[in-house]
Amino acid sequence: MTELEIFHTHLYPGARGQGARADGPAVLVFSDGVRVAGEVSGDRLRVDGYTTAAGTQIEGNRWRLAFDGDGFRITAGK
Repeated sequence: MTELEIFHTHLYPGARGQGARADGPAVLVFSDGVRVAGEVSGDRLRVDGYTTAAGTQIEGNRWRLAFDGDGFRITAGK
């Protein structure tokens, strides 16, 4: 399982993170310490819904990724 570190508490176009490029199940670790299940397939990321540490509910979503070295950024939603 791949671990992706997200430098923010939620994802949006322009959000950045760090982690290896690998297809399959992933766990996303957000900057507030919340861990969320997801899956990477090529340049696509599916993320399950979750609640931030501050209590904000975030719906599950699909995102498009652009990898660059050990990092990546979100380029678009759905």
